[in-house]
Parts: sequence; C-alpha cells; structure tokens
Amino acid sequence: MSDSARHHIRVSELRLRVPRRESDGYFEFPKHMLHWSQELRDPATGEQFDRAYVLAELEKQGWDPHELTKGEGTFRQRVQRLPLPEGGQFAPGGPLHREA
Repeated sequence: MSDSARHHIRVSELRLRVPRRESDGYFEFPKHMLHWSQELRDPATGEQFDRAYVLAELEKQGWDPHELTKGEGTFRQRVQRLPLPEGGQFAPGGPLHREA
C-alpha cells in the first residue's frame, strides 16, 4: 500500500485546458464553466475563447463534446406571475405573500 494519501477530485472540479491562440501556453478552466458559458475568458491574458473553439480543441484531445456539454443549462424568459396549485398567483420579488 502506498504511503501517500489518495487525492480525490470531484467531477465538477475537473480542470480542462486548451491552447491559447495569441500567446504560448494553455488556458485552464473548470469543466463546469462549459455548462453555462458561450464564451470563456482567460483572466491571465484577457483573451476570449468562443465555445465552438474550446469544444473543437477538447475533441482533438480525445474528449467527447456531447458528454462535456450534457446537462447544460438554459436561461428562460422571465414571467410576470406564476399560478399556484391551490389558487392565487406568485409574484416574483414578493415570495412571502400570495396574491388572490
């Protein structure tokens, strides 16, 4: 048995990397950023990476782009009021009061 402690990394903490276009080196980012971002920004250089470029580079490295984007979020249009099951409506911004 090894004397070193096991290091477990959560899937959400998995870090991916793609080559920078404007300078040498790699842009490293957590995997979960792919679920909500259309563009990724490298804080070190300020370079913007569009999602298509990132997925194409990751596919070259052997990653499955469909697997990486599985479960991605979508932003929905805001509504004025939501009906409640027992009658009345929920008005966003005032969750403690039911309107008749």
